[in-house]
Amino acid sequence: MNKYWALKLVLEKQSITKAAQIMGYSQPAVSQMLTSLEQELGFPLLSKQRFLVFPNSGCQS
Repeated sequence: MNKYWALKLVLEKQSITKAAQIMGYSQPAVSQMLTSLEQELGFPLLSKQRFLVFPNSGCQS
């Protein structure tokens, strides 16, 4: 459940760091949750551009 909450917050805030702060987790812990979710689903969910995070096409559908 936390993986999906992490994804939702990252997409809303466009930042893994900000999502981690809201969740009370470290940035590496949230990154690991997202990696785990990507492996579970079988495709990448996010693209990173400088300090912002955007949904990939697989995440948008």
